[in-house]
Amino acid sequence: MKFLVAASTIAIGSVAMAGAAHAQSTGSVDVEEAIVVTGARGEAAVNGFKSPETPKAKAVITQELVARQNPGKAIFDTINIVPGVNFTSTDPYGAAGGNLRIRGFDGARISATFDGVQVNDSGNYSLYTNQQLDSELIEQVNINFGATDVDSPTASAAGGTVNYRTRLPKEELGAALNYSHGTFNYNRVFGVIDTGVFTKFGTRAFFSASDTKYDQFRGPGGIHKQQYNVRVYQPIGENGDFVSLAGHYNENRNNFYRRVGLNDMRTLLGAATIPAAASITPASPLDLGKLTEAQQDTIFNFNNDATCTLPSTAGGPGRQSDTSSCASYYNTSINPSNTGNIRFNSRFTLSEKLIATLDASYQYVLANGGGTSVFAEADANKGVSGVYNRQGNRIGAGVASGVDINGDGDTADLVRLYFPSNTRTHRLGATFSLRYEMSPENTIRLAYTWDRAKHRQTGEASRLDAFGNPVNVFGGIDDADAVKDAAGNVIQKRDRLSYAILHQVAGEYIGKYFDDTLTIQAGVRAPFFRRNLTNNCWTIAGSSNDAYCTSQSAAAVEAQFPAYAAPYAARKVAYSAVLPNAGFVYKFAPQMSVFGNFSQGFSAPRTDNLYGFDGVKIQPTTLVKPERTNSFDLGARYTSRVVQAQASAWYIGYKNRIISSQVLLEDGSSLNLDRNVGRVRSYGFDASVAVRPVDMLSLYTFASYTNAKLKDDVVSPAGAVLSPTKGKFVAETPKWQVGGRAQFDLEPVSVGAQVKYVGDRFLTDINDVIAPSYTTVDLDARINLGKVNNKGGVYLQLNVINLFDKFYIGNLSTQAAASNNPQVEFGSPRTVIGSIHFEF
Repeated sequence: MKFLVAASTIAIGSVAMAGAAHAQSTGSVDVEEAIVVTGARGEAAVNGFKSPETPKAKAVITQELVARQNPGKAIFDTINIVPGVNFTSTDPYGAAGGNLRIRGFDGARISATFDGVQVNDSGNYSLYTNQQLDSELIEQVNINFGATDVDSPTASAAGGTVNYRTRLPKEELGAALNYSHGTFNYNRVFGVIDTGVFTKFGTRAFFSASDTKYDQFRGPGGIHKQQYNVRVYQPIGENGDFVSLAGHYNENRNNFYRRVGLNDMRTLLGAATIPAAASITPASPLDLGKLTEAQQDTIFNFNNDATCTLPSTAGGPGRQSDTSSCASYYNTSINPSNTGNIRFNSRFTLSEKLIATLDASYQYVLANGGGTSVFAEADANKGVSGVYNRQGNRIGAGVASGVDINGDGDTADLVRLYFPSNTRTHRLGATFSLRYEMSPENTIRLAYTWDRAKHRQTGEASRLDAFGNPVNVFGGIDDADAVKDAAGNVIQKRDRLSYAILHQVAGEYIGKYFDDTLTIQAGVRAPFFRRNLTNNCWTIAGSSNDAYCTSQSAAAVEAQFPAYAAPYAARKVAYSAVLPNAGFVYKFAPQMSVFGNFSQGFSAPRTDNLYGFDGVKIQPTTLVKPERTNSFDLGARYTSRVVQAQASAWYIGYKNRIISSQVLLEDGSSLNLDRNVGRVRSYGFDASVAVRPVDMLSLYTFASYTNAKLKDDVVSPAGAVLSPTKGKFVAETPKWQVGGRAQFDLEPVSVGAQVKYVGDRFLTDINDVIAPSYTTVDLDARINLGKVNNKGGVYLQLNVINLFDKFYIGNLSTQAAASNNPQVEFGSPRTVIGSIHFEF
């Protein structure tokens, strides 16, 4: 049996090994290599699809398939062809983001890692799919359905994992360049240089850069993304030891697509088509699939404003009011982000049977979601219609009646300000890991993980120019761009500091029995997670995102707003769990096996949830408990160089599910915040078959069925039903998904096509609004033009997304009920991309 590498969790520079490289970390990769008894049998992908022989239900997609998609496509969109997975991309190119669902779990409940580095937000666990690694550098992506690896570095994975890994630098000097042009003025260029081995010690590296620009397919605005990557790899000796250092930087400047809510549809189409919310019930739901083509065009073309002018910038005597200007201007509906990470990994053989790894990472994030608010220059005008409803007396700050924000000599104006919610994150992680091979049949693995994220959330106001454009896309984060109150302090909507700290221990045993026909895997991970919370502003009941940030004295605020809770520092909340998992693989024929797995999952409450109260004055009756899952899989596989097939039945028991709802406080008032609503029971099956009957033809098909229902109503602490969710289907989750892919290869030409059907989805927890089913077809074709210097080569590639130009609803912004105005975004129309690729 091969020597196995030790565990790595928080950060790794992924190691490309000859065996089963399917997991998120070095340790998990190596454990899977131990499980696959005869690695060569199951390692051959069929046109980029693999069914790895592990106890967990998994799917793997390799660069072979990734490269057939349109260049730069989000990796989470690529896995949309895997059973159980539904990804709705915001646009055809992926740089605007999208929503992920696996077996009914949303992206915030799925652990996503990039070379072992956790990419879920440390505060709210959100998954920002547009900020991931350039597709050309991804060696493979693997998906755990409903279960985590034993060393998954997460406090949020109740519903499975998605792990993708960077390729190693090549051993020979070379370079590649790709240019793409497509519909909506899409232009993307990607380049990479591999140094080859450039020292006598075997050191090699690559450097890459990309730049992407295009217009939105709907409404004004555009997307601009640039990315830079580097990796240096140093092998040590002949037994697989190494050190690796990698860096990644990504910068996005995006305009949001305009969402269309039920209220907008009612205004646009009339009450006869979109009834009043009181008339929409679970017994008589609103089916958006019944809209006519003309009605679809009407809501599709409802967009943000392309231009605007702010009256306040003209100045002059009397009141200038911006309340009716620029509220829907496209260039304040933006999502700027700067993200980056540094990843270090090392492996050292301590003895013939003992291997250690030390891995570490640093991550940085600066981002916001745009937005504006109108402020009255005089606090006396704070109640005027259209003015920010939480202005209070923060402009005058208790030392003056107001501030002349636009500089026209009076304080009579109502001035629109850029008012985003900025987030800055500095995140450090490290893992030390040991793997010991007791005998060729018995292996143990131990790992310790530490992860510390400093999460700074502020909301500094800044000015807009005369045409509504932000002076700085990050608002007043730099003091020179900030708008200040009469006391000279920055006007803010929030000012808080959080630390998310994870300590985790994990252990695992792998045993092989009966001449390696039976493999047993058993492990446990124990996360100990803590949030340290500091709120420098006053907590407002019913608001976890906006607070009352003011220069006024505490006595003045108490007198004016007695319901607000005072600022606090270093409030601590802690969560822990012991999460066992166990599984088996039994090989009853050379190419056939059965597998089974049990795994527990855990998701701690999010940062924003915890700022909805202060723990003293504004206190819910019961604190939110972590979500817990019990996941079971039982299935069979057939793996060969011709066929990769897997089918599994699954069941997930889910308790303490957290949703946002209204609760009653001890003083009789109410507060909107996240709370536990009870149980979810889900079950289903996933199946996929990839086959290459002859060299020139490969076929792939999949199907998945999900039945996920809420078992309890949302009730108040007093027992009153707040939302009748019992028996309702989990929102945004399709019951059926079916699809496939066919590829024909006859050098120098190859053609591929893939199709996917997605069933109906509900927009609300009580199932009173339905997003209809849809089917999309994508096409790809490539012609090879020959090699350059007997390596690499040149090819032309054509991609067509949504070949038949079908109208469909993509992303859903779900709500409790129709009365809460759920919103939708639309899938992209037919999109054509042409690319030319040089490699030499």
